[in-house]
Amino acid sequence: MKARKTGWAIVTGAGSGLGRALALDLVERGIQVLAVGRRQDALQETQNRAQAFIGTVSADIATETGRAAIVAAVESLQPLRYLIHNAAVLEPIGPLSDIKLAQWRLQQATNVEGPLFLTQALLPHLAADARILHVSSGAAHRGLPGWGGYCTSKAGLFMLYQCLREELSPLGFHVGSVRPGVMDTPMQARIRESDESRFPGVERFRRLKAEGQLQPPERVADFLSWILLETGNRQFSEEEWDIDNEAQTRLWQDTRAM
Repeated sequence: MKARKTGWAIVTGAGSGLGRALALDLVERGIQVLAVGRRQDALQETQNRAQAFIGTVSADIATETGRAAIVAAVESLQPLRYLIHNAAVLEPIGPLSDIKLAQWRLQQATNVEGPLFLTQALLPHLAADARILHVSSGAAHRGLPGWGGYCTSKAGLFMLYQCLREELSPLGFHVGSVRPGVMDTPMQARIRESDESRFPGVERFRRLKAEGQLQPPERVADFLSWILLETGNRQFSEEEWDIDNEAQTRLWQDTRAM
């Protein structure tokens, strides 16, 4: 039985993959969700799974206009207890020697600036003791040829989590970060289509899919919901969570077995 909670959560990138799975998992626990994404048709598919409990706003978090639309949509959502920064772009895939300035800026604007300035804009609307969760990546912690822009942006997001954790804790807000592992999502499908000359590590991801080793997004969503709803404040924030960390997943699974 999943624990029942109350309040609202914002989930960015909620039109597919982990974002959709997390929105639906939170609804099962009693949380109402504002699903954010760039494509209204994809958001509608998410909303159709739980019509009465999911609202949508089509917005690009990389833009001031998009962030303003999200802020406008939350005026009547009380209490706003959770903000999950899941939206991210991987492309372009290829060597940094080839990347264009506009492509670089879009990656950084979506993966780093979006979470920062959306958090900033939403601070006046967050409930006391609210939680902010950054969806990180193993790419934040090691360089991968062909993923230079993505790795750099995720490293920036990881540092952003650390800085915001220290700055917002005195205000009563809690900031966490989680590595979701390698999941069976549309992003993974695009990765497997990469040309090896652009992404030398592509064969590993093709092998993971062929061998059935990709995490189902629903399982990862359960892990994230547990982190958001059932951990203590210090436990939530003090270190980055990782679904591939055996000690952390054992704690999660032991709690689930109770």
